[in-house]
Amino acid sequence: MRDGDLLDDVVARLWTVRERLGSRIYRAAVKGALNGIAAAILEEAERRAGVSANGDRKDSRVIPFPVAGRRKKTSRVDIDR
Repeated sequence: MRDGDLLDDVVARLWTVRERLGSRIYRAAVKGALNGIAAAILEEAERRAGVSANGDRKDSRVIPFPVAGRRKKTSRVDIDR
């Protein structure tokens, strides 16, 4: 499957959610998809930077970005916003 096909599938599924379940759930699904994208990017960036799962840096010259806390693998989407 090509990258473009994957994107088409995501857009089609989100549109189906909007049509069948309404705008509020659609927005929650979009936020969830965006959070998933962000989590995948963060995981890959940390892998490339040599950051382990517990936040330790393995022989890398990474300047830690000040964050409030580590993201959990699963996130809860606030659908009331």
